[in-house]
Amino acid sequence: MGTAIPIPVQINPQFALLDVIIPGFSLYTSAASKFLKIDLTLYFPVIIFLGAIIFCSQYVSTWFWRFADEYFMSTADIRIDDEMYNYVMAWIANQQFAKNSRRFVANTNLNSRMWFLWRSFFDDEDEDEDGLDFDENSNPIRTCTTYFFYKKRLFIFRRAENQKSGPWGTASDREEISISSFGRNPALLKDLLDDCRKEFSKSDENRTIIYRGGLKSGTAEPAWTRCVSRVSRPFSTVVLDEDVKAKLLADMSEYLHPYTRRWYSNRGIPYRRGYLLYGPPGTGKSSLSFAIAGYFKLKIYIVSLNSPAMNEENLSTLFTDLPKQCVVLLEDIDTAGLTHTRDSKPETSEEPKSLITRLPGASAIVPTAPPHTNSSGRISLSALLNILDGVASQEGRVLIMTTNHKDKLDEALIRPGRVDMAVEFNLSNTEMISTIFRSIFATLEGDMPASASRKGITIRSPMKSTADLSPTATKQRADEKAAEAAAALALKKIEEARIERLGEQFAALIPSMDFSPAEVQGYLLKHKRDPEEAIKGALAWVVKTKEEKQKKAKEEKDQEEKDKAEAEKKEWWANMWG
Repeated sequence: MGTAIPIPVQINPQFALLDVIIPGFSLYTSAASKFLKIDLTLYFPVIIFLGAIIFCSQYVSTWFWRFADEYFMSTADIRIDDEMYNYVMAWIANQQFAKNSRRFVANTNLNSRMWFLWRSFFDDEDEDEDGLDFDENSNPIRTCTTYFFYKKRLFIFRRAENQKSGPWGTASDREEISISSFGRNPALLKDLLDDCRKEFSKSDENRTIIYRGGLKSGTAEPAWTRCVSRVSRPFSTVVLDEDVKAKLLADMSEYLHPYTRRWYSNRGIPYRRGYLLYGPPGTGKSSLSFAIAGYFKLKIYIVSLNSPAMNEENLSTLFTDLPKQCVVLLEDIDTAGLTHTRDSKPETSEEPKSLITRLPGASAIVPTAPPHTNSSGRISLSALLNILDGVASQEGRVLIMTTNHKDKLDEALIRPGRVDMAVEFNLSNTEMISTIFRSIFATLEGDMPASASRKGITIRSPMKSTADLSPTATKQRADEKAAEAAAALALKKIEEARIERLGEQFAALIPSMDFSPAEVQGYLLKHKRDPEEAIKGALAWVVKTKEEKQKKAKEEKDQEEKDKAEAEKKEWWANMWG
């Protein structure tokens, strides 16, 4: 018998073409036929059919959702630099579907927006009381589509990066956020957004919201940005003459009354109110501003006129975007380069001219500077006055300006009509010192004992339910509670009398009108658990603080004399060459 010669496998020419498209296709079919007894060529039309369906379904699905979104759905697009973004993100973060989802949007920082979404790390120590400040989905932004039910209707939340904007776009352009609902009526979608707003507003109850004026991140567009929210300061904690506080509250209450706006409008009077708070540093001017906003539940809008990004156009835009009722705070207005009067004549430079400009004929080849330039600031006094009460100025706001030196301000800035009420702040007198002492050491509602606050321990005594007690025992328990309440009230009165007495002793040791309230409060805070120790060290603190002030005043005087001597020397040399 001869040796058997293997017959080569004949490959179908059609499958040879598939080998080019799908490398190894013939090998797979041969292996399946030999070992599994399956002829894959019989299933090949089915495989092609299913592949075609899957391939086409992507386009069909895209077309279907685009068609449904346009004709059968309602959609709300949310800008990331708008306050609504905070509302929606906070609401979604608190929903069960977001907490249990493997891919979800989480944002516990109620003040985050814009640039914070694109920074890999940020730290805001002022917001520790509001919760954690992080957004794990913020860098980079990842496509996220979440389905959820609200009032038995299906909603779709989309969060995606806008690829068209690139890395140079604004925050609003870089991220796209939207909520869609099935149905042509957007009423339920508006209800959802309103619920988001209400839920978010609960976190702002009894808090003062602070906005700061500046430029949007990555743009030259001015905007107000929410920067922090603080617990509203009780107006009673402001150390100021009670008559002045009562007069200020009455004036502002009258202004903010709904009837007042119509009264102003009927008489053609601009509906605006301005206040000037002036006095030495540390006397409580800014504290009064925050207390006013908290008392009337208004938001504070702070703008720095010394900011490098602030000019007349940006400031005008910021004031135009103010809400109807708010507090606008301009701090340290005397340092904003607005101390020159508009009626003053142009001043020539007192700097000595160079030798080149003094040569004959030099003026023909060396350009000279204008006779008067204002390089100290980018906002002129006239522009600021027009923004505050010009034809296009905003009405309904409460303007508060603070300054340490009222005498340096232009009369046009503080004339009646722009400043309706001026409040002077002085250094601490004996009564104010005693008031500060009582506010520091008095036991207020909500205070925790020192031991409990350090350890974080709350002690509760076991009590039986009154339903399990007999009538006699119930009456006895009620009598015991009444006796305990009476004893606690008596102890509270004794403690208040003791603090009152210690406050008078402390005030007698501190010289009147020598220290600011901030200085006195700073010293007392070092001994906030021990009022007797604060009294013992009061005299030593007075002596030490006075010595430090005298030393600082001497250094400032020496520096002033040195600068004056240098200026006189320059003037002498200028006269010599003149």
